Amino acid sequence: MHAGGTDNVIAGESHVPQNGEDNEKFGVYKSLCCGAEIVIKAGTIFPDCPNHPKLTTIWKPLLDDRIGSLPEEHESESDPAA
Repeated sequence: MHAGGTDNVIAGESHVPQNGEDNEKFGVYKSLCCGAEIVIKAGTIFPDCPNHPKLTTIWKPLLDDRIGSLPEEHESESDPAA
């Protein structure tokens, strides 16, 4: 990393999103500034921190790969109970 630049990387992690960026993966995220938590779906833009609007907010995934995506709807392989 060069002086004055930020790559939005936290030790041991890949890119960490910030407000204004598109979310690529459904999950629970926590702001690094004050610990505010959000649940955000893929394709949604990360918001400002609710406690620090108009400032840069870095959002860290809480459960990382434990929450990956919502299950897709599909037909059950068994017959429903009558």
